Amino acid sequence: MKSIKNALMIGLAPVLVLFSQSGTNAQEIAQSVVQSDDSPFNALVGRKRVRRQTTSNRRYQIDRYVLAADDRTLLFEARANEARVQFLCSDDDRRLDCLLDTELPSPEIIQLTATRGPRGDVIYKNSHGDTLLRIASYGGATVFWPGSFEGSAASKSFGDDPPLKLPSADIEVVSRRAKAATAYISAKTGAPIVFNVDVARSNGAGDFGVLADAVLRTAAGIGSVAKDPTGAAIISNRISQVQFVGRESPAVELSGDALVVGYSPTDDLDGRPSSATVSRYLEETL
Repeated sequence: MKSIKNALMIGLAPVLVLFSQSGTNAQEIAQSVVQSDDSPFNALVGRKRVRRQTTSNRRYQIDRYVLAADDRTLLFEARANEARVQFLCSDDDRRLDCLLDTELPSPEIIQLTATRGPRGDVIYKNSHGDTLLRIASYGGATVFWPGSFEGSAASKSFGDDPPLKLPSADIEVVSRRAKAATAYISAKTGAPIVFNVDVARSNGAGDFGVLADAVLRTAAGIGSVAKDPTGAAIISNRISQVQFVGRESPAVELSGDALVVGYSPTDDLDGRPSSATVSRYLEETL
């Protein structure tokens, strides 16, 4: 190591003479250069350290998958303790998520848990145990698109997509979605069912992103049950309104003729019931 320092000092000698002639402290410059390069590997280690820190700051990885059959697209996000998937809307998409709010289509972001499958595959399921995505060890995927019982092949594509979380919304977005949900569900069940967001409106200003999403998920959950004529008839007989109430945790319950949906305004996806939670509750309760 001393030989390296001596070599550096010898190599710097002409430069130091110039600095000394200009009044600059040559000894301080030499010490600074030598100390900053005690090891010839310091620069490499420093670069690796910076690169490692930069990578660790990227907490989430967003992958885009495209179905081979028809170019439908989904976004997949792997997090530390969970994964998330969003099946994006297409031009001719008939899902309620994509129809109720044409100004701001918002397909559901679904939370997933991972289990290890055969041959190194990873299987992702929703909170009710339904398989939505299977990613093979070589990178390909099998996708179970909403409304389909058969898997479709998909491959990873390229995109620069933000993390999957609920977008911000104001009370006007909430009101627009509530009116659209009222019209759709009432027509679907053959009886007036009002989506009531008056309590939220009275709470004043704030970010209504969780509530705006809760309205869509509740409508999708009710609509799923109402696809069956028997389910639609039971809903029309038991429910006349849907009330949204701020709470510490999400909930779905019946209170008289009202379906009460609890939501937590600051908890992102954890703050509202999923559409599957709403539909399962109705199927098991009504």
